[in-house]
Amino acid sequence: MNGWYLLLTTLVIGLLAGHSEALAQQKRKIVLSGNQFKESFLEKVTVSGGIRAGFMYQSSLARVDAHQLYIYLHRDLDDQDMLCVNMVSRDGRYAASWQYAIGSQPPGAINVEMSSKYQEQMASYPPDGLVVLAGIAKGNCAAPDQKYIPASWGETSAADYILYVNSGNTDTVIGVPGRTERIVCTKIAADNTIAYDTQCVIGKEVLDAPKSIFLVRNSFGNKLPNVEFPVR
Repeated sequence: MNGWYLLLTTLVIGLLAGHSEALAQQKRKIVLSGNQFKESFLEKVTVSGGIRAGFMYQSSLARVDAHQLYIYLHRDLDDQDMLCVNMVSRDGRYAASWQYAIGSQPPGAINVEMSSKYQEQMASYPPDGLVVLAGIAKGNCAAPDQKYIPASWGETSAADYILYVNSGNTDTVIGVPGRTERIVCTKIAADNTIAYDTQCVIGKEVLDAPKSIFLVRNSFGNKLPNVEFPVR
């Protein structure tokens, strides 16, 4: 009887421990009100944005959902960390930016819900047509030491990263310190590639540890300055 009682007690403790762990791993969520971020939707865009446009996992969704943005933390954050996010559509018409004092957080996925005025317009884009560039900075988003983290539309377990960049007339590859081979980037076959026109698929193993990778650009035989992309 004592043996059975001990076994039962052990099983109950194990179940309770598992339940506590599951509760600890419940989905985290950030809900943004309309006044917490800046956004715009333009009828006509003629000017492109910066070189770095988005850093994401591939999505399983057919269309963008303003309630289904996920940010992925691969390492612990501390109390001074700020989440800095920029969003842009490939055609350059929609753009948004926001920051959030995210504070101390363990690794894992965080769902972000946005009370956008343009949810209908956002839903007209496929996931690779509206990309997110999320970063972590110390203190504020103007800090020069910002490091990037991946995002996705809809939660995903995809292993590879996709870096979206605006390469213009340049040939762009990714250089990884310590590796001789370069990661080839490809032009996006779509109309209206104003904000970004190139995607670079980066294997998970490349970014297993925090590091900086570099956009290596060549324009008609002339090498342009490398663009650093520090990943947390």
